[in-house]
Amino acid sequence: MAVDLRPYQLRAVERARQLIRDGKRRILICAPTGSGKTVMGSHLIDECSAKGNRSMFLVDRISLIEQTSETFERYGIDHGVIQGQHWRFHPERLTQVCSVQTLQRRRLPDAKLVLIDEAHGLNALTRAMLTSGTAIYIGLSATPFTRSLGLFYDAIINVTTTNELIRDGFLVPFRIFSCAEPDMKGVRVVAGEWEEKGASTAALQVVGDVVQEYLKNGQGRKFICSAVDTNHVEELARQFLAVGINVATYTYKDRDEDRAETLAEYRRTDSTIRGLITVTAASKGFDCPDIGCVIMARPLRSSLAEFIQFLGRGLRISPDTGKVDCLVLDHSGNCARFWSEFQHFFENGWDQLDMGTKAEQPKPEERAEPEPIKCPVCAHLHKPRPVCPQCGHEYPKKSAVEHVPGTLKELLAGGNQATITREVWPQVCAYARQKRPGDEVAAKKMALALYRDLANAWPGRDFERTKDAPITPEVASKIRSVQIRFQKRRDKAKRQAVAA
Repeated sequence: MAVDLRPYQLRAVERARQLIRDGKRRILICAPTGSGKTVMGSHLIDECSAKGNRSMFLVDRISLIEQTSETFERYGIDHGVIQGQHWRFHPERLTQVCSVQTLQRRRLPDAKLVLIDEAHGLNALTRAMLTSGTAIYIGLSATPFTRSLGLFYDAIINVTTTNELIRDGFLVPFRIFSCAEPDMKGVRVVAGEWEEKGASTAALQVVGDVVQEYLKNGQGRKFICSAVDTNHVEELARQFLAVGINVATYTYKDRDEDRAETLAEYRRTDSTIRGLITVTAASKGFDCPDIGCVIMARPLRSSLAEFIQFLGRGLRISPDTGKVDCLVLDHSGNCARFWSEFQHFFENGWDQLDMGTKAEQPKPEERAEPEPIKCPVCAHLHKPRPVCPQCGHEYPKKSAVEHVPGTLKELLAGGNQATITREVWPQVCAYARQKRPGDEVAAKKMALALYRDLANAWPGRDFERTKDAPITPEVASKIRSVQIRFQKRRDKAKRQAVAA
């Protein structure tokens, strides 16, 4: 069977060829989940083999060894496998599917072309190969956000975007429901993420809600569920099994042969396993197209890549099963927490390599998205609009007078700086521009001083990017009182200076 590429895949492969002709030897291909990274890799390896050259396809998980090998076999690519005592061990063959963990203990085979799956997960072996190897290296990743990735790759190709794949029917749309989530207050933060033990303790408090929500709204779909640790996995499994839902666990505690059998059964469209519960073992590169429900029970504080990888497990199309969309039951708060970032990434993709400095990352203002709305009737989380797209609930219309929710006094007393900035800062900017027409520098200086006195904090948005909003009487009155206080302080200072 020939490797038949989609138009966007052909463009990406041709772009890679051109970069190689231009002298680039370390190329990163950014391709969303479901876009066919392994298919593009198969095409490149097939071309390499046709010229009599050796190639390697590196993966960092045993489950991906089998998955990649099956893809190569489907396309008629003769290959061997370097992983433990694998039955496909044929080192004489031109193409080798290699386990990173196994290669770290063996002499590297010669290769003209090396493809690195999940390339954002830099490890000792791939770092060494990328910095000192002489082959052509092509990394494949759906989430190339890793710090300093640009120090190891020369160029990046943005193949397509998740939203484009959904619009073209190559991925299914998804619906997010914001469900009961754990209280993470007081949980320690270690290296940017919630400490595992504390996060597990918090997450265990809502296991019953996870099970009941699936019974109520999961529609009996095949699902994959994330967990914090193995204790959380086991408790989730226990409670699902207790209500008659057959689930399986997939963690490091399970034996390799048991995990292989579990995946083989779970991937069957008529599988007896309704749900797979895991920590991270099946969250990256895991391919099971008929998953129709993703349950997020593992709270993530900063791991955008992990969030996107896990969400992607449910987006693949499955025409034979009649799958039309994916339900996301969020018991972690992750969807709201990463809303702006993942919406921006799904629409635009990623076309830059991080060079290890914060300046290389997009500014938050550049990728800001409107805050999501949670429907009070069905809990659907969606972009702001007059009507909930899930249940049709109509949101009450706000008049100009109701621009600030509640009174300004209540808003300021509440202390939510994000809300205060959103509601008050555009009005302050409008006031300053009216008072300093034509002089943006003076208007900005005035706006910052006024807002600082109003909110006792600096605004979280740029003056230049902020659009003016109608000034409510309450905000205008507060601004006047602030100015009066300021003038009184200045007059008092002058008097004291004269007296001295």
